[in-house]
Amino acid sequence: MSLKNLCRLLRHGSLQTRLLANESLGSRLFQSSSAINQSVVCCGSTINQSTHKLTGCRQFHTSIPRNDENESMPDPEAGWPKLKEEKQWLDYNKIVYPPQKPGDPKRPAEICHLKKHIKYSPKKLWYHAIMIRGMSVDEAIKQLSFQKHKGAHIIKEAIEECQEIAVKDHNVEFKSNMWIEDSFVKQSAIVKGFRIMGRGRGSRVRYRYVHYFLRLREGKPPKHYYPPPETGYEKMENYIKDQRKRRIVLAL
Repeated sequence: MSLKNLCRLLRHGSLQTRLLANESLGSRLFQSSSAINQSVVCCGSTINQSTHKLTGCRQFHTSIPRNDENESMPDPEAGWPKLKEEKQWLDYNKIVYPPQKPGDPKRPAEICHLKKHIKYSPKKLWYHAIMIRGMSVDEAIKQLSFQKHKGAHIIKEAIEECQEIAVKDHNVEFKSNMWIEDSFVKQSAIVKGFRIMGRGRGSRVRYRYVHYFLRLREGKPPKHYYPPPETGYEKMENYIKDQRKRRIVLAL
């Protein structure tokens, strides 16, 4: 069957016909070695083999092929747009401060680390990322070791890698003398797939990837990472101050 007829079935055929045409067109595009670096134009729709995108046809979608053996993807940096935070985060490690004067307090070292394109849900990884904020490095590793989730082991590996970078490249004397200053996640990319189900039905599948950002600071962790809640006396004092700052206007 020609490509023109396949695209016509993708647009106007029944669901079962569209599934068969989708499978036939996808195998023809990605398994043929003669058309890997070419673009196919059919029915006003362009399929670019280098980016694996189709424009002008809503019934057909292809994405970067996944490796099902280790559930990871090939290096997607060439095809995925880089985030603004991803570009600037590691540049913090390149900052060079001027020499300090005698008597100035010691400036603690700060080391930034980034793990890109992790095959994990950002909502699940977010819980582990915010749990370790303000903890010492040893305490964070100990808490993550008791977690059975995949995200906890990912963050634990990132902390250990950042410790090695701090000692090796940034002249930090003791790798245990650091605490978690920043720990957050950001969604990287969503790879869309299609799951074929019984009786001619199907559903869309989204494979989510995430970036994990980490910053370690030399020294002891603070007593309160987040501002502590106000006591009853502080609330009363602030209320009285607000009442005294009022401006009363009498309407005549």
